[in-house]
Formats: sequence, C-alpha cells, structure tokens
Amino acid sequence: MYFTGMILRKIFLFFLLPFISYPLHAQLTYNELIVQYDSAWTFKNLKLIPVKFKNNGEGGINAFANNNTISFEEAFKTGKLNVREIVAPGGSDIGVLEIKNSSKKNVLVHSGDIITGGKQDRAAAESIIIPPGEEKNYLNVFCVEKERWDDKSKPFSYGGMADAGLRREIDVQQKQNKVWKEIDSQFTEKNIKSDTWKYTTLYKDSSHADTAYLNFFKNKMLHSDSSFAGFVAVSGTRIINCELFGSTQLCLLDYDNLVRSYVHSISANTDLPAVSDNETRAFLDNFLKSESQQERFAAEHGRIYKSGNTVIHLVVYGE
Repeated sequence: MYFTGMILRKIFLFFLLPFISYPLHAQLTYNELIVQYDSAWTFKNLKLIPVKFKNNGEGGINAFANNNTISFEEAFKTGKLNVREIVAPGGSDIGVLEIKNSSKKNVLVHSGDIITGGKQDRAAAESIIIPPGEEKNYLNVFCVEKERWDDKSKPFSYGGMADAGLRREIDVQQKQNKVWKEIDSQFTEKNIKSDTWKYTTLYKDSSHADTAYLNFFKNKMLHSDSSFAGFVAVSGTRIINCELFGSTQLCLLDYDNLVRSYVHSISANTDLPAVSDNETRAFLDNFLKSESQQERFAAEHGRIYKSGNTVIHLVVYGE
C-alpha cells in the first residue's frame, strides 16, 4: 500500500506540476547563486549565511506578498487541508497520508513538517507541492510517536518542523527505524519521559528561547530586500546544513520554521559559531559546482526534491 500511494501521487504531480505558475530556477549551483559570507547573521550560538540568486528578477522579498503558494502550516491553520489515513483491507498504512487541498493556492510541504493527530503523529518524508483542487494527493510520512496507534483517529493538526538531527535521518537515511532511533536518543539526552515517545514533547517548553532567536532572525529578514535562495546554518564548530529552494517565494514560506528547526538543533552550552569561511566554502564546493556533482554528493549527504527536472528543495547536511 505504501508504494501504491507513492506511485499514484507521483503520476498525479507529473502531469499537474508543470502548470504551476510561480518562477523556479532550473539549477541551484554557483552559476545561479552567490554565498554572502560577509553578510552572515549571528545570534548567540547560531549563524546563518545567506545564499542568494544572482538574478534578482523575482523582486526579492517584495514579491512574496503576491505569491500563489502557502506553507503547510498556513494551510492547516486556515482549514484548507483535508488529511486522512490510508485504509486498506489489511489495515491502515502508517507510511502514507491522503491530502486534499481546498485552497486556491499551492501548498508547500517541507520534509520534516510534523503532522500531529491521526492514529499517531507523523513527519513528512519528502518536500512536495500540493496543487489546489479536489484531487487526492499522497504524502509519504514517517511515524514520530511509536507507542501510539489509536483505533479512532484524532483530528490532524500542524506540529511544527523537526530539528535538523531528525530531519537528517528523514532526508538521508530515509528509514523508519533510523527515525525512531534518533528520537529515542534525543529523549535520553534531554532526560524527558513520554508514554508514547511523542516527538513534539521534546520541545514543548522551548518557546522562550525560540522567540528570542526568531525575533532576531525575522528582523534581519524584514530589513532585507534581496533574492534569497536559502542559508547555510552554523553552530559551534559544525555546519548544521545548507538548505536551498527553487525560488525566493518557497524559501520565505519556510523561513520561520527553519529558524526554529535550527534552534532545536543546538543546546545552550554549544560554543559560539566558529566555522571559518574557508571551511564553509570547502563544504559548499562539494555540491554547488555542477549539477552532476550535486546529484552525487546529495545522494549520500542530503536530498534533492524536484518537480520534473526543476529543483524545489535541496538540503545537504554537514558531518
């Protein structure tokens, strides 16, 4: 049943996505991008290095107000999504959810988006764009609450975005047992208890710290008018990841949740960002010089999500 849902969704999107009317960049390499090392944003132990499109034809942040795509979070909060369990004669399929988009806009789902409720909480296993209409769409997911499987499904709601540690397992390993192992490790590290190993329990008391970071980075974005493709996130002596999108609109849709994801990926005793520009450049050189190189490197260190031959979302994780 998992593969049936996946195949149906891919066939549907293959025919429909070419008609989605927002601009996407065909490639995400140095030919199209510039990394602004000298304009990095740093707050406490998190540093974001902007990566921007060389061609500012989209109008940067000013074009965001006229976009035709909304985030998964907004679609949930405005009641525009109908999410259902996949039910077959042999039982429900935990690895796929059925989604209908009743809004008049496309909906961006980001890998690691958390969906609470249902028979158990899930995390999106991929980044996709769900077009408007009454057609059924199939979203591949991972369970992030392994000790709950209710006979009666609870209402679905948006639960935030996973931290970079869990997202790495989703994007790179792409295996349910690896997802559970990472969640178990985080519960042990934080010394937190949960009867159902509910992932969102790990961050229910972090709103104060989240707000301080979010306010800083939102203010930085509000005072910028450049054409963002994404960011390199750095904390202490490690590169968390590089995350890029096919358009500025898509990048801005997930910006707030990306910041929260990065904040949940660091601890209070993490050192201040100390990765040099040369180290960051060497990391980016692994996958931004050419498309063929990018495909090879991302296959082992991240994931590339596409609509046809066009990249929607690219994420590569540091060591």
